Amino acid sequence: MNKITASRKGFITVSIMIILSLFFFYVLKQPVNSRDIYIIFAVYTIGILWGLISFSKTAMATTKFNEYFSEGFKIFIIVTFFMVLYTCLLNVFNPQIREVQFAINDQLTRQGFNYTPAEIAENNARLRSIYMPMTLAINTVLYLVLGTIITTVTSAVIIQLKKK
Repeated sequence: MNKITASRKGFITVSIMIILSLFFFYVLKQPVNSRDIYIIFAVYTIGILWGLISFSKTAMATTKFNEYFSEGFKIFIIVTFFMVLYTCLLNVFNPQIREVQFAINDQLTRQGFNYTPAEIAENNARLRSIYMPMTLAINTVLYLVLGTIITTVTSAVIIQLKKK
C-alpha cells in the first residue's frame, strides 16, 4: 500500500474544506462568516492531526521537533494557499458577499459614530478599495497562525508521549 504523503494529506484536507464551504454557501445558503466556519476549522485541525499522528507511527523516539513541524507545515501551507485562492475566487464570482459586508459597514458607521455623510461615503470608498487585499491577508494569517499552533502543540505532545 502506498503511503500518503503530507502534501497529499494537505490536498485531501483542503478539498474537503472547500467542498464543505461550497455546500454551506450554495446548498444551505449560509453566509460566508456563519458558525459553519468552525466545522471548516475542525476539518483543518483533523487534517493536520492525521498527518502528524501517521508520521509519528513511523518516526523513531529520537525524531526531533523540527521533523514533526516540517511534516505539519507541508500540510498547512498547502491548505493555506488553496483556502486563500478559494476565498479570492469566491469573492470574485460572488460580488454579493462584498456588497453585504459593505452594507454592514455602512450601517454600523451610521449608527455608532457621529460622522457626516461625506465621511461615511469616504469610509465606504476606502473599504471598497482595500476589501479584497484585507480579506486575503486576514485569511492567510489566520490559516498560517492556526496551522502553526496546531502543529506545534501536537508535535510537542507526540514527542512527550514517545519519550514515555
